[in-house]
Order: sequence, then structure tokens, then C-alpha cells
Amino acid sequence: MSQPIIEVRDLSFGYSQKKVLSGLSVSFAAGEWAVIAGRNGVGKSTLLRVLAGVLLPDSGTVIRSAETPPQKIGFISDRLSLFEEWAVGRAIDFHCRVFAAGGFDDRLLRRLGVGGRARIRDLSAGERAILHLSLVLSQKPSLLLVDEVLHMLDPYIRELFVEALIEAMAPSPRESGTTQGAAVITVNHTFGEIERLPDRVLVMEDGTFAIDETPEALRGRMKKVVGRQSLPDSLPCRFKRTEGDYKEHYIYPFREEMREGHALEFQDIALSEIIKAFIGGGYEQKRMA
Repeated sequence: MSQPIIEVRDLSFGYSQKKVLSGLSVSFAAGEWAVIAGRNGVGKSTLLRVLAGVLLPDSGTVIRSAETPPQKIGFISDRLSLFEEWAVGRAIDFHCRVFAAGGFDDRLLRRLGVGGRARIRDLSAGERAILHLSLVLSQKPSLLLVDEVLHMLDPYIRELFVEALIEAMAPSPRESGTTQGAAVITVNHTFGEIERLPDRVLVMEDGTFAIDETPEALRGRMKKVVGRQSLPDSLPCRFKRTEGDYKEHYIYPFREEMREGHALEFQDIALSEIIKAFIGGGYEQKRMA
């Protein structure tokens, strides 16, 4: 992996008396796609706002590389309320002027039939998301932060959005050599459309990351066992769910020698189901605390 373009060390942040992030350390490299998941209110969006510079940490350090100054960080919030009362063309002119963008690519907007005279308040959520993405892409960002946006888009716009993110991650040739593409960090609750895209999956619990793995490693380290009987106590069950007479047990961390020690069928499961099991287990731990 290349050198980090952004890194946080021992980061803490809270709202009033509520601690949200606590002693969190993590780094991200150019050209990688990282997905952050976790139950509601655990601090995912707060972390993105700290990375974007919208919030200042209570303690700890945010280190940005020389290739990642604030103007090279693109942040797309799920609120999608930027320039609410303006026409699209005015918002484009203002954004490009503030960020000294050399030009604006309106291809995505044209594919949706959104013209410069359209009022932003009249756009659909999907059209606003594409406008916001097009604006931040005009900055030629080194870091793209996308906060819970994908789930609100229809399938066509979602595909346009994801394709644009992939294109932003691609290395680009420059006169002085090849420049690495942007890092993309998304907060997601749904994974169907991007199952094969992330390089890393991070699951947040208690203000820090409980899991930071590649999707391949996660698929290997979590398995599902379905049956009527309870599992032996020796198996590490992360989450249990009952469906009628059957129980679904999610085993983490799974080891291959468990197959020999137990006459059970350990099933492979998709990334989306793995994430749901981690989040469900987080709620169980919170309830039992």
C-alpha cells in the first residue's frame, strides 16, 4: 500500500457530554476504497466530518499529506442541502471560483437532463447527489468522503454515481509522471451494488474500529451455521438470530480447524450479511452491557 494521504492518531471527539470517538487511529491511502459501517449513532458520520475539516477533534491529530490540502478533499453529506435557493449554474460558478477549479464537467448532469437554470430546491435527491458529486470532482480531489448517500439513489443514478467514484480512483498521467487516484471513503448501510468494490471494510464500535479487514478476509473469518440446536460454547458466536424453529449463528473469528472439531456445516455468506451480523452483534453487546 502507498503512503497515507490522511491519517488520524488517537482521535477523540464528543458532543457536549457524549463521547462519540475515543482513541481512534486509522489511515487511508491513495487509490483505495474503504467502507465504514456500524450501528446508528456510533460515530461514522462524525469521523467523516473530522476528516473533512468540518469538525475539529477534542484531542488527537489529523495528518494530511501534501497532496491532500483542504481544497482537495471532497465531502458529500446525506443532507444534500448545498446552495438550496440557487440555480445550478450559479452554484457551479461559485464552487469553481472558491476552489479555483480549472473547469467543470457537466456530463453527469446532462445525462439526467439537469440544466444550469434549474433550481436546486426543485431537484430530486438523486439529481442533487449527482450535482454535489460533480462539484467536488471539479476540485480534482485526493480524498472523497461520501456519507450515507448511495442508499437514497435509484438504481440508474446509483450506477452513475459509483462509476464516477471508480473513475476518480484511477491513476491519471501527468507531465511529471503518473499521479495516483483519489481515496474513496464511504459510509454505507447497503452493500449490494458495491459488494466487490471496497479494498477495506471497517466496522465502528464504541468510538473506534472493531474491524478493519479486506472483504476477502472477512468472508473467510465469518461463517454461518443454521440448525435447531444451540452451538457449543467453544465456538465464538458473534450474533444469533432465530427464524422459526431454526437458529442462525454467525461465527467470528472462524478458523478452518473448527470444521474438524465440530460436525457442523459452516456456510459462506455475502458481505452485506456479514455487516448485518456485526451490527446486530453490536446492538446485542450494548443491550447486555
